[in-house]
Amino acid sequence: KGVNRFIQLADDSDEVPNLQGKTYGVFKLSAAEWTKLKLMHDVLQFNDFSNAIQSGLDNLHKWYHKIDESNVYFICLVLDPNYKVAYVKSKWEHDDFNAGMKCLK
Repeated sequence: KGVNRFIQLADDSDEVPNLQGKTYGVFKLSAAEWTKLKLMHDVLQFNDFSNAIQSGLDNLHKWYHKIDESNVYFICLVLDPNYKVAYVKSKWEHDDFNAGMKCLK
């Protein structure tokens, strides 16, 4: 009810910034939408879930930066018939590509 009252006051007020071509009322949620929102909030607050996601991101970050420690990754991409030089040249930074080509030669 408080949100609905805020929407009404915001739409009627000259002090609240106007939305371009919209009213605050378009952001009003139904009771079913509030229920879904509460359920999403409860699921996302589950600590084991968020810890697992963070651990996965940390692991991804660790292994992603391992490719900078060796030239083997670049050489394998260039020699792989599915990727070749054109792929690496278009996707990698110019300096990284040149350094990789130097190592390949």
